[in-house]
Amino acid sequence: MTLMPIDYLRVVRKGGEIRPRYLSDASAAAEVIEAARGAKTLGEFKRRVEALGFDKKLAGGLAHVLSHFLKTESVDKRLVSRVRLEVFKAAAASWPVLSAEAREAVFNAVASKLRLDPGEVRRLFLKAYEDNLEIVEPPSITAEELAREYNLALMQTLLFKSLYVKAWVPNAPAVVKRLIRAVKGYRLMYIAEEGDGGWLVFHFDGPVSALRQTERYGTRLAKLVPYIISAGQWKIEAQIKLRDRVYTYREEWRTAPDLPRQPPQEEEFDSSIEAEFYRQVSRVCRVEREPEVLVVDRRVYIPDFKIGELYVEVVGFWTPDYLRRKYEKLAKVKKPLLVLVSEELAMATWKGLLPNVVLFKDRPRLSDVYKHIKPYCTPPGRQP
Repeated sequence: MTLMPIDYLRVVRKGGEIRPRYLSDASAAAEVIEAARGAKTLGEFKRRVEALGFDKKLAGGLAHVLSHFLKTESVDKRLVSRVRLEVFKAAAASWPVLSAEAREAVFNAVASKLRLDPGEVRRLFLKAYEDNLEIVEPPSITAEELAREYNLALMQTLLFKSLYVKAWVPNAPAVVKRLIRAVKGYRLMYIAEEGDGGWLVFHFDGPVSALRQTERYGTRLAKLVPYIISAGQWKIEAQIKLRDRVYTYREEWRTAPDLPRQPPQEEEFDSSIEAEFYRQVSRVCRVEREPEVLVVDRRVYIPDFKIGELYVEVVGFWTPDYLRRKYEKLAKVKKPLLVLVSEELAMATWKGLLPNVVLFKDRPRLSDVYKHIKPYCTPPGRQP
């Protein structure tokens, strides 16, 4: 995922509308790739890009995206951190360390303590800084591919500053299943509904509106963009807040630049919490993953699991209004639901909002949920 630093975001504003300043000509991308081919380290690569002389935001953004496609030397990060800590401790004990001889003495002391060669200690100490990592293979990406990845990164970075995002995708089983799995895996707050003309419409709360963990949530929402555009036909509308002003962003497959269409490879489970829940509960009960779609008042809802007639939802980021809307939907079809909520995300008002809520500390345990699932439980291997 190539979300860029917000300082590299290039946009066009027109009245209340905003749009990324997409790259239509791949020549700048070609120059950045050439700079990487002639560089020995990431630091040298960045300096070569700065020397190209074109727009700093464009150069920095392209370099940032390309860095994800560069193969750099592999280092033992734990050993690097240990060496760095020991060097600082030794330097503090010998403060001030001003001469070359004094610095050499510090490295020798650490080498003796860790039973390493002094030259290796110096090398590992420098590898704590990303710019010192060596580029071991030239980039194989083409200029056209880099331009597409850059344009995608612009979209993702812009949506990082969103108040809400609305997305349309075709109501096709393969498309919907892939998108729903990603939505649930990234723990996004959303409402889905059937739209006109065969569209499925998703409404997402944006990271700027989230109650906490804004950066984390924004990154996860940005990761969803490749799944949306991989649908082939798609539309996005969002409210973007930049410098205390709110803009509207609209994009669709017919007006967007050429973008990568291959979604990330899906994991067997959407999260380690879900995998652990399935592992524990499936020992005693038949558990169905990704059960049937529930349609309530033309809105679509797919719970994480189903145990007998009990639907189970593992909740990540949420607000009281989000959970209230979800329960209102299910109440209309009288479906039993168990909600599992992390203590880190729970709020003081949760008890007054919803029934059948179980809090968990690190991950839900069988002992926490068994009394809720027991009435619906069919032992594994037995037909329900």
